[in-house]
Amino acid sequence: MEGEIPGLISGTQIHVVGKDPVVSFAAEELSRYLEKMTGLKHHVEKIDVYRGEEGICLGLPKDLMLSGVNLAVSEDEVRDTIILKTVGRCLFISGSNPRSILFASYYYLKLHGAEWLWPGEDGEVLPRIKNARIDGFDIKETASYDHRGVCIEGAVTPEMVIDFVDWMAKQRLNEFFLQFKTSRYFYNRYYARKYNPMAEPSPELSVEEALRQDDRIIAELKKRGMVVERVGHGWTCESIGIQGLGWDPEKDPVKDEQRQLLALVNGRRELFGGIAVNTELCYSNPKAFQTIVDHVVQYALEHPEVDILHFWLSDGMNNHCECPECREMSPSDWYSKLVNAVSHRLGELNCKTRIVFLCYSNTLWAPTKEFVDNKYGNTIFMFAPISRCYLHPLADEKCSEQYSLTEPPRNRIVPPRTNREFIQLLRAWQKTLKSDSFLFDYHFWFAYGFDFLKGDIGKILWQDLRDLDKIGLNGLLSCQTLRAFYPTGVNMKILAETLWNKNASLEDVKKNYLQAAFGSSAEFVSEYLEKIYSFIDTSNYEHREYLSKPENLEKLLEFVKKSRKQIEKIAQNSDEPVQKRSATILLHHNTFITLVLEAIEQYVQENYGKALESMRKALNHFLSTEDEFVKIVDVFIVSLVINRLSSAIQSKKLFT
Repeated sequence: MEGEIPGLISGTQIHVVGKDPVVSFAAEELSRYLEKMTGLKHHVEKIDVYRGEEGICLGLPKDLMLSGVNLAVSEDEVRDTIILKTVGRCLFISGSNPRSILFASYYYLKLHGAEWLWPGEDGEVLPRIKNARIDGFDIKETASYDHRGVCIEGAVTPEMVIDFVDWMAKQRLNEFFLQFKTSRYFYNRYYARKYNPMAEPSPELSVEEALRQDDRIIAELKKRGMVVERVGHGWTCESIGIQGLGWDPEKDPVKDEQRQLLALVNGRRELFGGIAVNTELCYSNPKAFQTIVDHVVQYALEHPEVDILHFWLSDGMNNHCECPECREMSPSDWYSKLVNAVSHRLGELNCKTRIVFLCYSNTLWAPTKEFVDNKYGNTIFMFAPISRCYLHPLADEKCSEQYSLTEPPRNRIVPPRTNREFIQLLRAWQKTLKSDSFLFDYHFWFAYGFDFLKGDIGKILWQDLRDLDKIGLNGLLSCQTLRAFYPTGVNMKILAETLWNKNASLEDVKKNYLQAAFGSSAEFVSEYLEKIYSFIDTSNYEHREYLSKPENLEKLLEFVKKSRKQIEKIAQNSDEPVQKRSATILLHHNTFITLVLEAIEQYVQENYGKALESMRKALNHFLSTEDEFVKIVDVFIVSLVINRLSSAIQSKKLFT
């Protein structure tokens, strides 16, 4: 955005009405970025009451109302609402809560051409402008959904998480979920670097140090007014004194007093598969029932910084107690009874923490005897269809296979793999549901974030988010690696934009992102990626043989190799650092695609040794360059995917 725009003034004064720290932070961010974009100082002044000052004024509706300024937005509005409105010689930036004012400030910068393609300063697009425009604004936008969040997964450092949280706020995403009582498991995945023998490991964090790092992240969330969510996994074992901070097998023996509280499965009371977080308790045992309820309530009372506390049972399946008393109710009935006990206690104690309960794994089938009553308005329902099909949208009724919706015998669950059946299970829950709700989904988890053999996940994600109203859910919490910006951040942009506005145009979101990332080469990159993703036939509803015909494989491989020269030109000719960086990432991806396609070509020709060698090269391609692309792609996840593909080649079961 070059040149002077009519109605601009230099060194615009920024006024902050009131004393809210998030609003003050928004003003500081506005000042910082405007200085970067204009080269001019934009001073921030805190005032008690607006008295006709010129420039930019940030404030909550209640503080501006005291000054006689009514922007027709209420802090009672449930959803995030942003306001940009010019009155006289002042631009008012406001919103339904402090967080929304921060979102509005970033949106204002985007209207001047700013963009953040991935976390960190090297992902910033900050065009030079002469002045900050303040006139002609009359914008009021309300988010389509309340829940617009991300759940930590993959391998990360605390610094990566903080950078990601910063990026989230710039995209108007409002919730972040730190799994377990501490996210140490995810930090140490990265620090140990067991997945990368080429990397030097770092010292792993103790529980105490990991908790301190969690506190740093929570402080960054609070600074932005974002919703803090915690725990989820681990309650069942933690409540009886067995640490559950990850999926590692338990090394210490189970004590006798603990064992009597464990679920009876196949005639034994023991840790399920040796893993504490995968183990259920005997909920008909009054002591076990009360122990877990007390534990969750105590944690909520001791951690007022947590806005939403996920109360999940174990992460295992077919592991519920088989004693006669537990058999009297289904897993979902026992779970509903536990949720009511926790939510009632918190309500009686006037604790503001909300509790998440979920339809997942053992609780796919709705309760029939005990129902979550949401008596105190403090429960939220979460739908987590982890084994769903990602080649088709969740609401696609054609995505179906023969599957009995009759609840199977205890501990004999085989979850559906197709989407129509998952929606039917959701509908059964919704018949008695009185709680707010959201989708917990895995578009960027494991392979789906970058693996072109899963098709164009961006299109599926976009349709899923548009359909949330249709299936009766109020947003999404994305369970994913935080480094999901490979080969571009288009899909993450789709996530953010469509959660904010369910009517956002897919083509516009892609076009705007690629324009910022690649400039005049955006159209070429769009067509290039479209061709790669079209390799998989998503029109197939038999859920097998998605691979294109061999002649299409040959054509795509030729196309990918031929396109490399054009990508190299983009990298060489780009004057903007962020565009050069984007092209460098795309070149890295081009090598990966080439190696995988060559592996598939060899596999089709039954040259399995050569196919495996090509996959080995693909893995080494990531392992040897991990530090160079550490902000963009999670090599821990990549290694899992490539190793899985290699195993499928070895067993001659690729694409089956």
